[in-house]
Amino acid sequence: MKKNNLPVFPLGLVALPGTIQNLQIFEPRYISMVKDCMKNNHGFVIVFQKSGEGNDFEISKKGSYVEIIDFNNLPNGLLGISVKSINKVAISNLVQLQDGLNVAEVNPLIDPEVDDQALLAEFPEISNILNQLVKHPRVADMPIEVDFNSADSVAYHLAGLIPIPWSHKQSLLEAFDASQRFAILSKYIEEISSS
Repeated sequence: MKKNNLPVFPLGLVALPGTIQNLQIFEPRYISMVKDCMKNNHGFVIVFQKSGEGNDFEISKKGSYVEIIDFNNLPNGLLGISVKSINKVAISNLVQLQDGLNVAEVNPLIDPEVDDQALLAEFPEISNILNQLVKHPRVADMPIEVDFNSADSVAYHLAGLIPIPWSHKQSLLEAFDASQRFAILSKYIEEISSS
């Protein structure tokens, strides 16, 4: 990350590290944010926005630093961008600028080290499901780069591909480390396969 104060984009989705999101940009403040990011070669932060009572929105304090990897004008007239999530971050001192854009202090979050091989061996179904998913025709065309020797890479990519609510994906982003992430993911997989 180039600088500590970065634009924050609250969305109803979670960008898990290593995963790619396609976004449609139409609000002027976010169009100028994208232009600024492209011009000054920096990314921005996506944070999960939960809706509350009435028009209240709660913004998570942990999100993902993302970089723009592609952009184009969509047939509907909107700006389409593809972003790759680089790492998870903590945000503090969130300020709203005059144009409505949020900026905050951003600090990378580094998980404690885990024994990747032991963890992957303990939950073989997680790697197996991901292995099958990346071969699926609709997924095979996506620019996904999974490191099957990294517990984090496996957990984040699988969570990005399986149909679980965004609030569950946020729980995985906020998990203490890869072993906690695998335990949570394993529970979600059980819930999906038993329904």
